[in-house]
Amino acid sequence: MEIIRSQRRSSKVDDVVSTLPLYRSAPPLQVRLEDFELFAIDRLRVLKGISDGLSRGKKPDEMEKLVSDLWKANMRHPQASEFVNKDIISHFVLRLVYCRTEDLRKWFLSMETALFRHRFRLETPEAQRVLLAEFDHPYKAVSHAEFESVKEKLGQVARSFGQSLPSADAIYFKKGMGISLLTRLGCLIYKSSFPSLMKVPFEEVPELVAGRRVFLQKGHAYVAMNQVVSLVVTQFRSHLSKALVLTNRKWTSTIREQEKERLTPIVEALSTSYLGPDYSQPREFVEISIKDIDQVANSSFPLCMRHLFEKVRSLTILAKGGSSFKAWREDAIRSFSQVQWQS
Repeated sequence: MEIIRSQRRSSKVDDVVSTLPLYRSAPPLQVRLEDFELFAIDRLRVLKGISDGLSRGKKPDEMEKLVSDLWKANMRHPQASEFVNKDIISHFVLRLVYCRTEDLRKWFLSMETALFRHRFRLETPEAQRVLLAEFDHPYKAVSHAEFESVKEKLGQVARSFGQSLPSADAIYFKKGMGISLLTRLGCLIYKSSFPSLMKVPFEEVPELVAGRRVFLQKGHAYVAMNQVVSLVVTQFRSHLSKALVLTNRKWTSTIREQEKERLTPIVEALSTSYLGPDYSQPREFVEISIKDIDQVANSSFPLCMRHLFEKVRSLTILAKGGSSFKAWREDAIRSFSQVQWQS
């Protein structure tokens, strides 16, 4: 298979290349039908795992570990050089799968955004700056004089969520570096050191505004480099949302009919594919003894059954080895008989 090179424009910021694709356009290459489906299924396992973790209310640090484990388990490739291929191909196949209805687009957009956020955070600061430069952000570097005028307010916001405000020297450039400026997209940025503080229209960082984690003034939000993930993710989500609508138009007008004998059945089946364990084959089992009930209750009982068990367990104690199981059962019957059931 042909190796896909980076889809992004060459960047002059620090001469650093990020391995995180932005999925701007579909790769112009031939893909085997087997890879078309298998790559998509592997990525779908990652996205559905993320969806499951979010629905279970996992904490941010738990989600970070979950996404890392899912990515490592499903997106590896026997040939290291093919990893980028698999990443990009699988994304565009699923974009085709999930562009077809509003509900499918909404789910895919949320899961891909969550995945992109996680992968962006794993990038080095230099690579993050490269990715930031790839988007047409309406940002402006904050001048030294402006920084001094809002420094107190910025410090108050930073301290409100347990961070400290860096010094002006740390924000702009290291000692010994020139302040060579270049114009890019109508904004001034530092060639030798990307600004660590910038201001953007507040609607570009709704997550930071909603969480009161950014200082607002005259319609602009002052965003530190360690908060830039919110800025990049907003741009990524906006781009992907528009791309899904365009893909749906192409699918409806041409692709579905042209590929009705080959790709269409695969695409239409992928969104409803079952990717869980295979229960059709008999599985090994072990015998459970009385002394294992506590452990089994925590791991396997349904919520209602576990609640009843814990209630009974709080009223009596199982003897070692189950020798008093009969007494425990009688206590349980008496306990349940005291419960007043309401219809």
